[in-house]
Amino acid sequence: MKNLRKKNIIFKKLEKSIESHELSESNLDWFLTDLKINKSDFYSMFPKKINSLCFFYYNKVYFTSKSKVRLEVLKENRISKKTTILLLEFIKHFSKKQNLSIFFLNYALLKPLLLSKIVYRISSNIWYDIGDSSTDLNYYSKRLILYNIIRNSLFYWRKSQNLEKTLTFSERQIAFFGKLGKLKYNTKKYVKGMFCFRTT
Repeated sequence: MKNLRKKNIIFKKLEKSIESHELSESNLDWFLTDLKINKSDFYSMFPKKINSLCFFYYNKVYFTSKSKVRLEVLKENRISKKTTILLLEFIKHFSKKQNLSIFFLNYALLKPLLLSKIVYRISSNIWYDIGDSSTDLNYYSKRLILYNIIRNSLFYWRKSQNLEKTLTFSERQIAFFGKLGKLKYNTKKYVKGMFCFRTT
């Protein structure tokens, strides 16, 4: 908790330089000095510089959005609806600080592995927070499907800069992949039934 508080204080001090897109790996130390941020504190909290700031920002947005809809998610029984609530709230919070979000999205786009790790973590968090307890192959397939929905939604938002259109797009993505999931389940059930022979 103490480290989280320190991270938030440091991040808040850097926020304007990030929003203005002035911050970079090459001038980071200069900003730390100018903003009177202790360098040893910064590098202990954010050892991978902007990479670490990027992870922190996405996590911060997700956990803020989750806390906003926690009760709504608890009251809902349908898995697809829980997923939709959490994803749409994340997109809403991500779009609130547009310049900040664009900076970190653009930064992550230049580092595909970083972007994949961030999006997969959000996907995994959502499944965990809606109570998913699968341990078989479904554990990974669910997360990869949601990973694609989140990534597509972020790309759509970046291109359109329109929250309402992005939310509609995200809902369509969830509905589309949901139908694929049901088709896959019914197909597997049908095939399994074809090869099940009763013995008497």
